[in-house]
Amino acid sequence: MRREKKKGMLYLIAVLCIGMAMIVAACGGGNQTSTGGTAADQEQGATNETSQPAEKKVIRLSHNMPTDSGVDKAANKFKEIVESRSNGALTVEVFANSVLGSMREQTEAVQFGSAEMTIQPIATITPFVNDVQIVDFPFLWPNEEVLWKVLDGDAGKMMLESMEAAGFKGLGFWAGGFKSITGNKPFTSPDDLKGVKMRVIPSPLLIAQYEAWGANPVPVDFAELYNALQQGVVDAQENPLETIYLQKYYEVQSHLSVANQGYLAYLSVMNKNFFDSLSPEQQQIVIDAEKEAREMERQLAKEAEADYLKKLEEAGMQVTVLTDEQKAAFRELSLPVHQEFSKTDRQKEILQAVYKAVEEAQK
Repeated sequence: MRREKKKGMLYLIAVLCIGMAMIVAACGGGNQTSTGGTAADQEQGATNETSQPAEKKVIRLSHNMPTDSGVDKAANKFKEIVESRSNGALTVEVFANSVLGSMREQTEAVQFGSAEMTIQPIATITPFVNDVQIVDFPFLWPNEEVLWKVLDGDAGKMMLESMEAAGFKGLGFWAGGFKSITGNKPFTSPDDLKGVKMRVIPSPLLIAQYEAWGANPVPVDFAELYNALQQGVVDAQENPLETIYLQKYYEVQSHLSVANQGYLAYLSVMNKNFFDSLSPEQQQIVIDAEKEAREMERQLAKEAEADYLKKLEEAGMQVTVLTDEQKAAFRELSLPVHQEFSKTDRQKEILQAVYKAVEEAQK
């Protein structure tokens, strides 16, 4: 009996010792964690977890120009720079030739965030941000050198900043070129335009401009323009020489009137929320890449202009270059349009800044 009591007591002591050992281990005794690893191992695991690579982001970049245009070449340069400098954290997909919809639809997609970036003519951006329409004012720019000095300066920054309220991050102004008019007769005076169905980008400013010159402006989207000229929906249109040649308007128009009546500039814009979601380093990569691509595109446009004029003549177009006197007649009718489309205090401020900068740039 005593022997059995002694065995029972020894068994109870053994159970208690095992229980105490388990409690000590559970509380971290011996530097052991509850998962069986050391505290150092657990800390290393936390470090690995926080150093996971950042989420990759895609920039879908659209424009309306063909794949062999300066705009497309520069857009792909932007892609190359961004992907290289971000080490693949940012990927750029370029969509040329309006494959993502009309120019307005591409702009809306960026505003709403269903696409990240687009490069569009100023007139396409104007319905979303009125302040930028000043760039399109007729007979405002004496030459490209003055144009870029002004748009890359304080007046241009004022316009880019005004885009943020509409959900855009304005990045920069790209070159389209001075515009010329094509038709089936020369246009050397406002009288020549009376009653002419003139295709314009859907823009109140351009509609008012051609109404002031006596024409009948008809808004037609870029993708539909060739057919509209071919079928007689419109009689004439305006565009830079590069666009006229690459879109083969010489096949459906016989005359080219070089008036340099306005400059077709493009704007590169990004969805503001997307831009804000990027890290400061990624934002700087985008800004720098856009600037380098923009400078490349401007140079390509400048080098190609004289060549395109020659090609259009070789394609059979009859070319008329307007004299300064002939341009003056159009300019006189254009100045009231400047005032009509500068109604708000902000627009008046920007226009005066542009006038002043243009004057200083010519000194």
